[in-house]
Amino acid sequence: MADIAKVTVELNAGDVARARARLGAGPDEPDAAVVQRVLNSYLLRALLNDVNARSGLSDEEAMEIAVEEQRAVRAGRELPG
Repeated sequence: MADIAKVTVELNAGDVARARARLGAGPDEPDAAVVQRVLNSYLLRALLNDVNARSGLSDEEAMEIAVEEQRAVRAGRELPG
């Protein structure tokens, strides 16, 4: 894991409140934790978009693989790899 550095940012309180509500975060969850969850979500989405762009699969091919793997999991079969 990368080194952790403290970073200070100023955010609109309304934006943080909307993020808290959308994430289902409780009022006792610190604002910093809410912002970290939003940032992690954004970075994960960006990573998935990058992987998808490089995969060479069409949407239909990707969906076919996803459905096949989901059925395998539900049937309790071992997944390859």
